[in-house]
Amino acid sequence: MRRYSKRALTPAVCLAVGLGGASVPLVARADERPTLRWSDPIHCMRTTKGDIVRVQCDGPPEQRHCLVAPSEMEGGGELLHVQECPTIEDIPIYQALMSSGAKIEPALAETPPGYSRSERGRAYQVKFDLLNRVYVGASWIPSFQRLSSAVPSPTEGSPFGLGRGQAEMGLHISALSTHGRARHDLRILEGTATFKDLEVNGLLFAYDYQHLHRRPAYWLTTFIGPAKVHPISPPLGWGFRVLAINDRPPAFRDTLDIEYAEVHAAWDPWQSTDLYSHVRVEAGGDVGEFWEDRSRLARGFKTGVGYAGFSGALRSRFSLGEGGLHSIQMDVTYRRPTLLAGDNIGSSINRVNATFAYEGVLIAVNDQPFSVRLAATGSSRDDPAAGARSFELGFSAGLRFSFWAPPRVFEPMQEVEDP
Repeated sequence: MRRYSKRALTPAVCLAVGLGGASVPLVARADERPTLRWSDPIHCMRTTKGDIVRVQCDGPPEQRHCLVAPSEMEGGGELLHVQECPTIEDIPIYQALMSSGAKIEPALAETPPGYSRSERGRAYQVKFDLLNRVYVGASWIPSFQRLSSAVPSPTEGSPFGLGRGQAEMGLHISALSTHGRARHDLRILEGTATFKDLEVNGLLFAYDYQHLHRRPAYWLTTFIGPAKVHPISPPLGWGFRVLAINDRPPAFRDTLDIEYAEVHAAWDPWQSTDLYSHVRVEAGGDVGEFWEDRSRLARGFKTGVGYAGFSGALRSRFSLGEGGLHSIQMDVTYRRPTLLAGDNIGSSINRVNATFAYEGVLIAVNDQPFSVRLAATGSSRDDPAAGARSFELGFSAGLRFSFWAPPRVFEPMQEVEDP
């Protein structure tokens, strides 16, 4: 038989948290019970009944305080989102703890950041990072349209669209490098389809880079008075888009517009310490092609009118709190392409789009969040061939169902970045 000395029982007292909780009924309510700390070591012990408990102890040996939590769900079942037990201490260690005089307090098992635990032991997500998700959604988008044209068009869309519905989907990925003090945002296969006065918008791929470097990118030397050198680390980033499609835009119901590529430089005058929220100004250029009569596309891509020109944007996103449950976004984009072919070659046209949106998580089903999204939108675009300009003002109210959104974990940048 193994012998246990007093010295061996001292660490056992730390483990006793689990043991004591196993033999003492956990009568405290879940909202009154403390929770084991995720950041501290967990000790697992087997009680005299054969159950396994999770223990954390602190304090000097004469005033040892131990938290004890069951290692399975109420009624049986695996306890998820917990630390792995490095070892499971035998029954004698449990018995030594119970006789050590330590204060034993029933508790709930530990949970990783972004989770909480119910009284039955179920770990559930309470924070969501909506910059990382696959989402599908549906919304109602009443809108007002106006076409300013010298010659009325028979294809002009309905001026009022009160019964329009929209389906949407997309994949968002955002990777934060705390060591490099940078964030990488990707949007993949993002699109919407509006029914009744069909309109389709799609994006194959988009990438944006932002940073908050400590290491200076430039050194400015001034010679007014004594020579001085000044470190400069501007919050400059960049990004690009590939294959953005707008089929049947408002008021121009026969038009198809394909932007093949866009690239831009960006300046972030304000960023949160984890780069989650920001204000961003972009300037760059794009190339694409459009068909005033989309039916011509059946005769080949050469039937369209190519364009290239300036593109710019003012974007912002704000997370209201660190839980990721509420966010506000604003996007204003301006494009001024120049036509490269056709009867109006050399002409420049204006295209403006603006969106102001709020999104908030309502409920979660198996940790997959449902969110409500409310938005106001506005757009304007020129059609040089028809000598017309369209305007649209719209509102959107809908639901989004997101998959695999991880917990929103606040990760401030480290002070010194990697080389």
